[in-house]
Amino acid sequence: MATERLIYLCCSSMTQPGAPQPLGMGDFFALEAGEYLDRLDALLQPAAPPAADELVRLARALRGSALMASQQGIARAAMGLEALARGVREGRRPWDAATKQITTRAIDDLKIFVRKAASWTDADTARAEALAGQLEQLGGRPSAQVRAAEAMGLDAGARAFVAREGAAIASALDRAGRTLRSNPLAHDPLQHVLKALQPLRGLAALNDLPPLPDLLDGIEQAIGELSRTSGAPPAGVGETVAELFQMAATSIAHAAREVAERGRPDPESAEFRKFAGLLVHFMDSEPDIVPIETVATIVHRGTPPGGESARPATLGRLELVSHGEHLRQAADSLERAPSATQRELRAHTLAGTFRALSSAGGGAVAERVAEFAQAAREAVTSGIAVNQPARFAAEVRKAGEILTESGSGDETATAAALAGVTLAVRRLGDPAAAPTPPTRPAPPAPPAPPRPATTPADRARPSGPSRAPSLESSPDLAGTWMRYQQMVAAGVGPASLEELLGGGASSKPTNGGEPVDIRTLLYKGASARQRAQELREAAKRASGESLRAIIDEVCDLVVLAIEPE
Repeated sequence: MATERLIYLCCSSMTQPGAPQPLGMGDFFALEAGEYLDRLDALLQPAAPPAADELVRLARALRGSALMASQQGIARAAMGLEALARGVREGRRPWDAATKQITTRAIDDLKIFVRKAASWTDADTARAEALAGQLEQLGGRPSAQVRAAEAMGLDAGARAFVAREGAAIASALDRAGRTLRSNPLAHDPLQHVLKALQPLRGLAALNDLPPLPDLLDGIEQAIGELSRTSGAPPAGVGETVAELFQMAATSIAHAAREVAERGRPDPESAEFRKFAGLLVHFMDSEPDIVPIETVATIVHRGTPPGGESARPATLGRLELVSHGEHLRQAADSLERAPSATQRELRAHTLAGTFRALSSAGGGAVAERVAEFAQAAREAVTSGIAVNQPARFAAEVRKAGEILTESGSGDETATAAALAGVTLAVRRLGDPAAAPTPPTRPAPPAPPAPPRPATTPADRARPSGPSRAPSLESSPDLAGTWMRYQQMVAAGVGPASLEELLGGGASSKPTNGGEPVDIRTLLYKGASARQRAQELREAAKRASGESLRAIIDEVCDLVVLAIEPE
């Protein structure tokens, strides 16, 4: 081998006194290229047609050696020889006496080029380019798949790299699946899979090979969920994860094989669709963390370990901007999904992001971020994000832009703007909520009756049809600002001090002026129990001060529920 001869010569030069200087890159190229050309020459000596695969392999190896030695002209001529060999292998060029003579003469010209590598001139470059063009023309026009692959920069070497690394990832996934089937808490196989993903992640053209990027994202997301698991896993999770990993191995091996053969994988292959379905099922089956107040009665509220420092920290401005950039990129990725399966997989990948944001710490902006994340996640799990990707992506992008600009804006305005986006996301599933121009301005809503607060039971009085707390009924400044914006959009007009001082039609009693007994506005008996059930559902989506207010109201309802109607 050329490498063995080079090692021998280098060692001899270091051990023998008075020996010449060690060989350089040019000398090594001359040895290696000469060996490849000798093998090509020997391959053409028999009368029988040569092995086409070996002819292509040796021509490609010669081209790679020339590229490594920065001999661009020789590499170009070797590329022409490789094109002729591929034409013979694919049947575009018959192997006859003329083809054999042309190939032999090309090998002889390449030997001359290699000998002149140290004193290469522009005239040699022109002769190498002419030889490459002649050989490529004789080899015939490549297939459409090969032309498409070469147009986006995937030559034979890149396709072989994808095939090799895809096979390595599939092997790691298969081993991890078999291990997790028997031991779901084993984390070492997950690290082996992540390590196997790294080489393919470094391929510049990876984003041009869908669904490979989505496959890698899905695998990493599943590994992230498994890495956060602690304690005894749920029953059957080992079998579920093993099936998911084995289907991922099948899908990525199939996609890598298509890249090697055709230059581009099928983004809607049956293997990828099945993997996407299993991943969506796995992500949806992950249990949410629910507050203890929703499943137990707290007799005495203690102090968490670490005191106040154990409470969730308020999101800083830098974190908000970072989350905003991520949401904008996620919206663009969702809109650019070339297939329905990729769109569904990318939407459910966002669900993990929304789940993390829904546990944001205190503060007006952080609470609005959590509410938006909860609404967006519900849109994903209900299928709205997949069925209406453009509208959903537009709202996610708006939220991202609001958070990106929050670094230099007012927190109250940021919270109010996020509240509006959250309301728009929640209305995506309502056909009647489609934006239509109003036919006439709607009258302003009458103000709510004053709320007495002399007794704890007064907090439990009804104010019309009850429902879970929403952004429209939020008592803070953000909720008030959003209600005002809705009234302005409906045509209420600008605020008027004269109307407030003079009194309008909306301030007149609606029952003829008769006083109303306050006791008729209180919950009792069955109505109190029904209200408690509604608050139970609302508590599942509340946090912080809102959750504590719901708990206080439930405590008052307990007393009212045992009173007769």
